[in-house]
Amino acid sequence: MKRLYKIGVFFAAVMFLTTAEAKPQKGKGKPHAEKIDKGKVKERLKAAAEKRKKHIESKKRGNGRPKLFGKGLENEKINELREKIKELHKEMHELRKKHREEMKKRMIEIKKEFANKRDKVIDGNKPGE
Repeated sequence: MKRLYKIGVFFAAVMFLTTAEAKPQKGKGKPHAEKIDKGKVKERLKAAAEKRKKHIESKKRGNGRPKLFGKGLENEKINELREKIKELHKEMHELRKKHREEMKKRMIEIKKEFANKRDKVIDGNKPGE
């Protein structure tokens, strides 16, 4: 038992000494040892800003808004698509009108069907009953 205790104390001392020595050395391996040239940094930032600006301008149309269609589409194709969309819009508008009129007629029929017939019933009753 004493032997295990001695071995344990020895390992604890060795561990303590190795961890106590494992400190970084001062002055070595600093990331920014040399001075930064501010002029070069400004030039790089200006170049990056110009590149971004050119990239953004290339994505815009003549009126300043971004492009809605891809690069491969021609004006003819775009115009054909717009005409088809307009025709579909007109068709949908006509269908909505017809549906609205049909629903209006049906609602009038339902209103007549479920109308309160109280006055007719009262008039039909014989007095004194």
